[in-house]
Amino acid sequence: MPFTLNIYLYNTLLCRIPFLQFILLQSIPMTLYRRIIFAFILTVAVSSASAQSTNTSSPGTLQLGVGTAMMGTGDYKMLKAHLEYEMPFLGYFGSGTRLAFAGGSSEERIQTVYNPQKPGSTGVNVPLSQSYHTANLEHEFYLYPFGNDRQARFFVGGGGYVGYSNRYGYPQNHIDFATNETSLDLDHEKGVHAGYMFSLNFDVRLGQTQDWLIGGKTSFQNDTFGNSLLALQFKVGRRF
Repeated sequence: MPFTLNIYLYNTLLCRIPFLQFILLQSIPMTLYRRIIFAFILTVAVSSASAQSTNTSSPGTLQLGVGTAMMGTGDYKMLKAHLEYEMPFLGYFGSGTRLAFAGGSSEERIQTVYNPQKPGSTGVNVPLSQSYHTANLEHEFYLYPFGNDRQARFFVGGGGYVGYSNRYGYPQNHIDFATNETSLDLDHEKGVHAGYMFSLNFDVRLGQTQDWLIGGKTSFQNDTFGNSLLALQFKVGRRF
C-alpha cells in the first residue's frame, strides 16, 4: 500500500488512537528508521480500518459444525462437533477459535483372553470394543487465497489444540522373554494432551445481507498420545 493515506481515515485514527498521537509527537524530527516503523504501523492500522469501514456489520462468524471422524487408520467412526468463532482480517487472513468434542466406539468383537498365571490354559472368550472420547480447545490460522470477503470462500487452515482424552483399546497378552513371564496388559490411556491440525474449508454466505453461511470442513489432527483423527463436518454459521 502506498503511503498516501486517506485523509478521513488518517484524521480518525489520530483522533481515536492516542498511541499513534504519542508516536507522532515523539518522532519529530524522526530518523529514517523511525519514519519507516511509523509508516508501517499507520499503514496496518489504516488497512484494518478500511476493511472494517467497508462492512457495517462485524465480520466475525459464530459457527456450529457436526460430522464424523475416523480414528487412526479407519479403526472406527465417531461423532465430532464444534462451536467456533471465526474472525477474518487483512483481506486474505483469518483465525478461528473453537471448542471441539469427539467420541465413539468400535463394534464389539469376541477376543480370547488368557490368564497369565495359568500357562497353557484355553482362555476365555469375552466381548470387547475400543472407544475414544475427547474435548479440545482448538485454534487455527486461516489463509483465503481468493480473499475473505467473497460470498463463496475457500480457505486452508493450520494450528494446534490442547485437551483431555480417554481411550480404551483391546487388551493384549505379552511375554517377557527374559523372565519367560506372561502378562495381560489393558490398552488404556487418559489425560491432558496437545497436538497439531490442518484443515480445508469451504463455505457460502446466504441472503442479501450474507449474514448466514453454510459449508463444510475436513481436517486432520494428531496429538501427543499418537491418536489421530480425520474428520469431515457440515457447518452452519451466522455473522454477528
